[in-house]
Amino acid sequence: MKDLEWINHPAMKNIDARKLAILVDLANEAEGKSADKALPLMIKANAKMKALGLTFTQDETDLLVTILTKDMSPADKQKLEVIKKMLAKR
Repeated sequence: MKDLEWINHPAMKNIDARKLAILVDLANEAEGKSADKALPLMIKANAKMKALGLTFTQDETDLLVTILTKDMSPADKQKLEVIKKMLAKR
């Protein structure tokens, strides 16, 4: 398991344990991956969330993006921002 310091973020204070487990798995799987490789992992995590009847709050979503993009190149970060904006319009 890698750097999990983000768990101490205020957005995680009262997070559902099931959400936290999904986030930890996603963070571990996506660490060091490009946006192209992280996107399928995010989709998989979203499917798990839906199956459990859960959703992320905006603070949790913002933190998730920060976690996933911390090791990405600026170009990959930009790709992820574009995808995020497209998904927000849905």
